[in-house]
Amino acid sequence: MSLIDWFANLFVKEAKHYVFSPVASDVEKLVFQEGQHYFRLRLAEMFLKDDRKLFRKLVPVVSSVVSLSFGDNAAQQLPNVAGPLALNLNESALGKGVQLNYSLTNLVPYRGGTISIDAALLAYVSKDYFASFLSLANSVSSLLTSGQLSAALKVADSAAGALQDLLDSGDKEVRLVYHNEYAGSDQLGGVSLESGYFAVIAAEAGKFNPEKLVVKNSQLCSGDDLASAKPLTGYDYMLFSVEAALYRDDFRYFTEYNSLLYTAIEKGMSDRTAGDAVIRAGMLAVFKSDDLTYVDKTRVAAALKAEYEERLSLQGKWKGLPGADGEWLNGRALAINPAEVWKQIAPLFAAKLADADLAGRILVMIDQGEIA
Repeated sequence: MSLIDWFANLFVKEAKHYVFSPVASDVEKLVFQEGQHYFRLRLAEMFLKDDRKLFRKLVPVVSSVVSLSFGDNAAQQLPNVAGPLALNLNESALGKGVQLNYSLTNLVPYRGGTISIDAALLAYVSKDYFASFLSLANSVSSLLTSGQLSAALKVADSAAGALQDLLDSGDKEVRLVYHNEYAGSDQLGGVSLESGYFAVIAAEAGKFNPEKLVVKNSQLCSGDDLASAKPLTGYDYMLFSVEAALYRDDFRYFTEYNSLLYTAIEKGMSDRTAGDAVIRAGMLAVFKSDDLTYVDKTRVAAALKAEYEERLSLQGKWKGLPGADGEWLNGRALAINPAEVWKQIAPLFAAKLADADLAGRILVMIDQGEIA
């Protein structure tokens, strides 16, 4: 049985009409565009209205699986288990305190198509083995929420199987189950994927006023206005956030890019032609990456080329890049403005060129200084 089937069985058991609502916050509303934005799902907060029932200690755990397009896979499943980290917590502390902002996915390039989200709020009975269970579940989940997703997917199937086995074990109650799919646009009868917060609450629809909900400091609150709103209590709930990002700030830690950059610099110091060939290979590797959007591929390729040129120039003073913020850290460009990059490559994108041709055209523009 797959994790999707596991969630389907939960829906059969928990067929209740609960509250689903977008929640007001200071997050800018942004509709995702294919090739331009990254998507990341976070569990901002989970809450059980009671942590004791029949003298048993209950700990909230949220299990989720996100299905989306990644690379050549049109329906990649990204499983996760979010719960209080068991490390260094004794039984009296487990499940207590403030637990916010669990990443349920890595930063994933939005490629359009269908994105589906399944999640369940589970109340686990804290027993002797629970800390070990939760520690293992969090360790497995962390494999898919950091670094390069393309590398982590090598263990995705094993992770899904391990998480399913862990979830099937133990004494638990199912408190809330959620499913939603995003595809197309609202204007054309679809469901647009937008940044922002949404909540799933175990309150009877029609008897709960979601208009009073607001997010303060990543917590779900309720009140007549932002200043007077207090944390919501008395209900089991899950608060999610959908993050939209224009660029990744960790691309320098991608092993392949970093290795090719420094190989190019090393060779270029003695043989400029050899160095140029290596840095171009690095730029092509960027455009073959499944971990970057097209706008960010252009930005990263340009940043690698710019650093290569600057390192070989042996200039004592680093200068800002044309069209960029001009910020440097230890001689490295922090970022080339992704909004400006998009303006430069938008005409090519609109022409809907073949993938390889588009990458080649953009590389030519970088070489000729049209993108900097």
